[in-house]
Amino acid sequence: MAGASVRALYDSDDGNTYVVRMPAWEGSLQTVGTPATEPGLPKGYRRRKRYYRITATGREGSITVLSASHALWTDPPGTALSIPTLGSGTATACTLAGSTGERRKGV
Repeated sequence: MAGASVRALYDSDDGNTYVVRMPAWEGSLQTVGTPATEPGLPKGYRRRKRYYRITATGREGSITVLSASHALWTDPPGTALSIPTLGSGTATACTLAGSTGERRKGV
């Protein structure tokens, strides 16, 4: 993970809230919350992700979604999204694609 990062509150599907570290630009698209005494995400958990496709190039990327009720998670594929462009003050036009739900693996 390059660039600035933030600590954010992640609402897990197991009903608990955990602290995760994520790129600051991903956090700016969502409400990150203020971590207090929450534990870190346990080993074996994989965060829920939403994929996007950059309109101009077709390149794909992913964003960690902090809450299953957030619009990044609930919006249908094809919904427009703007992400920051590295080293530039302008945004890059994208569209939402598929998603991967949270996964837990017993360790």
